[in-house]
Amino acid sequence: MKNATALIALLLATQAGIAFAEDVTCESKGSKRVECPMDTAGAVRLVKQLSNSPCTEGVSWGLSKHAVWVENGCRGVFSKDAQASDRSGDAASGGIPMLNASCPGNIDVHADQGGPVYINGKEGQLKRFNKNYFEAKDANSGVVISLSINPDGTPSVSYTGKGRANGVCQVHP
Repeated sequence: MKNATALIALLLATQAGIAFAEDVTCESKGSKRVECPMDTAGAVRLVKQLSNSPCTEGVSWGLSKHAVWVENGCRGVFSKDAQASDRSGDAASGGIPMLNASCPGNIDVHADQGGPVYINGKEGQLKRFNKNYFEAKDANSGVVISLSINPDGTPSVSYTGKGRANGVCQVHP
């Protein structure tokens, strides 16, 4: 019972964003994608490659909101890069591409190159988590737009709304 309680406490702390290790070992077995919880706000770098398979950022490893991901046999140790100038809060709109998207629930999204992000015509509060993941929130409606930059440079957009409404948005060319 003690072990189960400790495990639940650790999982809750990780979900709340409280307990993230500074260095994380993340390993893909074969070609499977694996996500390893990590504080990805700011810059993260590969400090030691453990695999014979290449670990190339944006191809076989990358970042999501709260994790580093690896695939195609990449295994490595990843670390927060305290020296980098790519910190959360600095130039929050840095890597946003120009885009238009339609989301379920009649939610329209527009972003200018470099930001800002508009939700139904209103400028959202923008937060940058890392160079590939951003969120914009419409304070009035509570809608949060999640914008991820894929390894090939294309954007993916999803939303979360009131009452746990959520979905994937259609990005228009």
